[in-house]
Amino acid sequence: MSDNAKPEGAPLTMREAAAYLGMKPSYCYKLVMRGRLPCYRPNGGKLYFTRADLEAFTLRGRRSADFELNAKVDALGGRA
Repeated sequence: MSDNAKPEGAPLTMREAAAYLGMKPSYCYKLVMRGRLPCYRPNGGKLYFTRADLEAFTLRGRRSADFELNAKVDALGGRA
């Protein structure tokens, strides 16, 4: 079953989550075990993921552009 056929709020399996993120399932599992990728594990069984959690995971590593950093420096008192 593809994730397009699932209802919007339905949890994703490991394979579906890996496909959503563009990763291998084994790497997703490694991220889960390291506590970096949130998941649900009802009754200690299979892992399930929500799209909201996966989107938050992908957006977590944002880096500021130079102009944003320069604006922060200027707001803190400018450059020497």
